[in-house]
Amino acid sequence: MKTALLFFACLHGLIHLMGFLKAFKLAEIQQLTQPISTIQGVFWLIGTLLFLAFAVASFLEKPLAGYLGLAAVVLSQVLIFTVWQDAKFGSTANLILLFVAIQMIYQANWEKKITSEKAVFKESGSIPDLRKIEELPPAIQKWLKASGYRMESPMISAEIHQTAQMKMKPDQTNWKEAQAFQVSSLDPLGFHWQVEMDMIPGIKIFGRDQFKGGNGEMLIRIGAAIPIVDESGDKINEGSLQRFLGELVWMPSLAFHPAISWKEIDQNTAEATLRINQTSGSGTFHFNEAGDFVRFEALRFYENKKDSKRFPWVLKVEEYRNFEGVRIPSTMNATWELPEGDWTWLRLQIDSIKYTYN
Repeated sequence: MKTALLFFACLHGLIHLMGFLKAFKLAEIQQLTQPISTIQGVFWLIGTLLFLAFAVASFLEKPLAGYLGLAAVVLSQVLIFTVWQDAKFGSTANLILLFVAIQMIYQANWEKKITSEKAVFKESGSIPDLRKIEELPPAIQKWLKASGYRMESPMISAEIHQTAQMKMKPDQTNWKEAQAFQVSSLDPLGFHWQVEMDMIPGIKIFGRDQFKGGNGEMLIRIGAAIPIVDESGDKINEGSLQRFLGELVWMPSLAFHPAISWKEIDQNTAEATLRINQTSGSGTFHFNEAGDFVRFEALRFYENKKDSKRFPWVLKVEEYRNFEGVRIPSTMNATWELPEGDWTWLRLQIDSIKYTYN
């Protein structure tokens, strides 16, 4: 797609050279029958340069690309109006490139917003005194030892690159491929998750989930411009907290955080309750005899409506990998157990993790 845009924008820009060449009598341009002044010729040249700059900036994914494209299209269309009979077909190309440029502007603003939000989770903060391993249930102690977690080097944040397959609704048959990136941290206690997924060729869906200070948010936009989901409130807060709780297996040091209260169920099962400010939620961790985490279960609100009910939300492990010496679940799926049947809506693969240590 990037290569096609590069070629199309360059070709459209180079066509503008015809106006410059005719104005300065550098070539006989039979396609342009109407007179073009030298001043107009200069603007035709500027149009060429703007389109070429737009093409290169787009290919290199520079934030300025959309603005260059917008300027190029506006100038080009003004010039086309001056020689309408000869150049009116260029308006079609301008319309296409205008759509692309506007989408790029929205995407650049989205990336700026996301970068600013992520920065908060990447800053090195002050973490509270963590629990001692003896204070945790036997199942959690066994899991920590089996994972290779090093007590002397607690992680304070994790940057996680993910590949996902998603279904947006229960009756959807085909999986949608997506790329995601998450930052989880102990201070602030929470996570920031961003995802990109192709909707149709040329148009992406951008999503962002965030949980910080006990408050959760869900935001999904088409082309980074049109909001289709913008949710917050008590039910989102609780659900985001439970998700964060279930994902502590990616950052084992979170198990020691004093905000989590643990309850032993049996030698392979433990229940955790996390409270942050006015938000609290619980979930149950299941492990096998070897100490590997195999499943997390929580009763989560299925929707963010006044009459929404809680249903079982289950994370299951399919594969494990070692990242920086720590064995964690690398492939998982998420399932809603609904009255009409189970809905597995997410398959997630961990591609890489970068930990920051205290």
